[in-house]
Order: sequence, then C-alpha cells, then structure tokens
Amino acid sequence: MTDRERLIKAVRKDSVVGRGSCSSIDECYDDNDLWEVIGEAKSEAEAVKLARENEELWLDQACDARWGEDDDPQLEWKRDFETNCKDNPVEN
Repeated sequence: MTDRERLIKAVRKDSVVGRGSCSSIDECYDDNDLWEVIGEAKSEAEAVKLARENEELWLDQACDARWGEDDDPQLEWKRDFETNCKDNPVEN
C-alpha cells in the first residue's frame, strides 16, 4: 500500500470525517480532492487532523452564512462536530 493510500484510508475510517459521517469530506470529496487536503501529512494521525481542520473550516463558513438565530442548523452541525472531535480524539 502506498503512503497516499494509507493516509486516505486512515481518513476514510475516521468516525468524525470518514465514511458514514455525513461530513463534507465523506459526502463530497473523492480521493484526489482528499489528497489535496492531506497530501502534506507525514502520519495517519496528521492526515486525520488535517481532514478535521478542513471540515471545521467548512462548518465555520456555513456558520458565517447562517440567518443568525440561536437554533440555526449550522450551529447544531458545528456543535455536533466539536462534540464528536472531543469524544473521538485522534490517536497518535
């Protein structure tokens, strides 16, 4: 398995941004798109961290475009993401 395949596989199996997570990476990124985000990673943990940082940026952009109500779905997505990150720390 190449480094590229190994790093992509690590992200795809992450419970926060991987397969089945409904994250932007899960739903929208093919392996080439994902590689653009994590290609500089030196380890699987670093690849997952970079993918999560990318997802957080996407969620921040969604929050910036929301209506501004306390119950906007974008806020819920961001809170759920933060909780998932806390509950599922990246292992080194």
